[in-house]
Amino acid sequence: MKNRRTGTGVALTAAVTVAVLGLAAASPAYASPGTPTPTPSPSSSSSVAATPKGLFTPLKYQLDLKGQRQETNYFCVPASSSMSLSTFGVNVSQSTLAKKMKTTASAGTKGVNAIPVVNAYLKSRGYKVTSPTDADGNAVVLMNRVSGNVGDLRRAPVLAVWMEQLPWNKGKIKGTKVGHAIIAYGYDKTAGTITVYDPWKPTGGTHTIKSSVLAGILQPGGNMYYISKL
Repeated sequence: MKNRRTGTGVALTAAVTVAVLGLAAASPAYASPGTPTPTPSPSSSSSVAATPKGLFTPLKYQLDLKGQRQETNYFCVPASSSMSLSTFGVNVSQSTLAKKMKTTASAGTKGVNAIPVVNAYLKSRGYKVTSPTDADGNAVVLMNRVSGNVGDLRRAPVLAVWMEQLPWNKGKIKGTKVGHAIIAYGYDKTAGTITVYDPWKPTGGTHTIKSSVLAGILQPGGNMYYISKL
């Protein structure tokens, strides 16, 4: 298929539909947690202060998570969102989310459809998700955001990444700018690592990755579903 962002051909070793988490609707949407108009990037000082408890955030924490593999080649956003919502005590299936998010085999999931669905489940619990852009290429901001969500709030955020650039996919997926959705559910500030769960069946599951590496493969224009209290 053609990658509508680059105009280049996308050939995958397995049959997947491209998913873009944080880009505009004109981009392919295999996993699409972002919005067409992303949340403006805060200043570096506000980014560092993004965690609710700041200095009291644990140096290391990992949630007890039941992982899910995506049910179809284009369900990475519904699968990741289902896992994320489970950390709020919300049990909703991938197929239900896919229907509400208007996920399709040809276009995947677009952020403009996905974020309102997630927020509809979270509103009554006093939370919301937004789509900031400031963690793109910034390991410090990414660690602050993940540790704030996981360590302080005890919730797992969805992350928008380029699928072919994930270390466990190197050489296994052909093409560039192949969008994908995963979740972060653990971190270790001392080691500088983040523990993620990738729902993609062939290579996914639990992986630990350096925050500096992960920050470099986040999609621009909306890197994650950042969780905050209303």
